Amino acid sequence: VTINPIVTPTINCGVSTTTSVQFTWTAVTAATGYNVSYQVNANPVVNVGAIGNVLNYTVNSLTPGDNVTITLTPTGGAGTCFAFSTATCTAANCNPPTASISYTTPFCSTLATAQSVTLTGTGTYTGGTYSSTAGLTINPATGAITPSTSTPNTYTVSYTIAASAGCAPVVVTTSVTITALPTATISYATPFCSSVATAQSVTLTGTGAYTGGVYSSTA
Repeated sequence: VTINPIVTPTINCGVSTTTSVQFTWTAVTAATGYNVSYQVNANPVVNVGAIGNVLNYTVNSLTPGDNVTITLTPTGGAGTCFAFSTATCTAANCNPPTASISYTTPFCSTLATAQSVTLTGTGTYTGGTYSSTAGLTINPATGAITPSTSTPNTYTVSYTIAASAGCAPVVVTTSVTITALPTATISYATPFCSSVATAQSVTLTGTGAYTGGVYSSTA
């Protein structure tokens, strides 16, 4: 006479997000499949039934902080003896950080010193990564910008906080402008006769923000 032992599965909590909980278990000797049911908080029990010979099951459509209790029963051929096991896992209860970044833009392209970013926020908002559209020299760890090695243009700078504790990544942006040093040329239809009583205009040409300057002369 052979007396087979009663075997129960060992269940572990797998990856949990704010909307799902995964259960995993080690293979049970002689099991050919598993039956599953689960309960979310105090809600009615959901009877999933047979799921085949797999070693994990994920409950979806949850809200942050939901407690999920699974009941797992192995199945097998004649002479096998199985008992159910239960385990409870919790959906991630995400409290996402907030962040804001800004620069004292615009910057002149002649600036050779790194220009820092102002970062504010709530929660675990520090330690993110900075990036930009092409052409801007930016330190990905500190967000500092070097205008003199950047191409004059307007850029979008992004600050990304990586996903953690079930929270999705947080991405915030701001605009930065690098302006080229203007050039200017002035000329007059000189010489002027001292008897000319009307104002004689100047011819001003240039590049960049060359207008709006102030004229002066020697005494």
